[in-house]
Amino acid sequence: MNNEWLFENAAAPIKYILTKDKKYIPEVLENSEVKYWLEKLKNRADNKDLSSVHGSHDYRYENITGKCAILGLTKEIAEFDENIKFILDFLHGHIGNTNIENEQLSFGKIYAYRDYETILACFLPTLGYHDDPAVRYITEKRINIVYNFTKYKRYDIYIDSSKLKGVKKEWQPYIINPELYLDGNIVLPSAHDYILFAGMYKYLDKESQEKIENIVEWILDENYLKLNGRYGYFYVEGGSYNAKAILMTLPLKYVLYTVYILSHFKTSHKSDWFNMAMAYLDDFKTSDGTYNFPGEMLTEKPDNYVIKSGHMNVGENKKSKNYREILSTYWMYKIRIN
Repeated sequence: MNNEWLFENAAAPIKYILTKDKKYIPEVLENSEVKYWLEKLKNRADNKDLSSVHGSHDYRYENITGKCAILGLTKEIAEFDENIKFILDFLHGHIGNTNIENEQLSFGKIYAYRDYETILACFLPTLGYHDDPAVRYITEKRINIVYNFTKYKRYDIYIDSSKLKGVKKEWQPYIINPELYLDGNIVLPSAHDYILFAGMYKYLDKESQEKIENIVEWILDENYLKLNGRYGYFYVEGGSYNAKAILMTLPLKYVLYTVYILSHFKTSHKSDWFNMAMAYLDDFKTSDGTYNFPGEMLTEKPDNYVIKSGHMNVGENKKSKNYREILSTYWMYKIRIN
């Protein structure tokens, strides 16, 4: 896809992403959207605040780091790098904390691994920190844990929970087998795993890449589509609640961002789902070779999940007459180059 039209029409963030030319950095930092998200990150770093990692709000770390990745910020930009280091410093200490391993299973232990490892780290490779030891450790850990589940092509993830305490009746068919998170590490692949693997893929050895391809194959199997849309509910007896929904799955219904993530993997390119999705996106190609998706595919609203395509703007002026065309063409370009 020719990116000349994009370069001529897009604002500084997209120009910087396309060229990696540092001369655009001052203009990128003056972009109103970049300033908004950098301020969110700076506030968290200044206050050494590591609460609220996962969730849809703009102040959540997964949205801050995810949006910074979409805007093309990397460690090459000093104003960004100096504020993201707080997360990296935490991760270095966290992965060395062996006390967590010895704790009994609890939702706190599950979150210690999921929120404070996978989710905090998942966008860091895209942000330029693929060679950080903590990011590499978490990536390799998740690859091996998830692969050791998906290699068996298992989809029997639920148990008979009718006799379990504190489980709502409507949840009972969807209680996930506790064997799949017995030590606190969830073996089922999550949306954040796929984002982490997408960013790290080209920096990994062939063996790790092949394991990732198997993990991708698992989610694109027709048996996956038969599972509950959110996998289901996790069960840990004791505490203030015994069962809890934990948003895990890669949301296939949010086509554009999901296709972008899956485009990083060879297995995706051969799958029926991916090729149907690409055919659908190609329906919006214009006679000039650009793309013009409907507005609902390019959502940019406060307090929406990045992973659910809720923050798809890349620093463009929403009032511009070319707004949708620029973003549509940009996202299709990103997908095509993969």
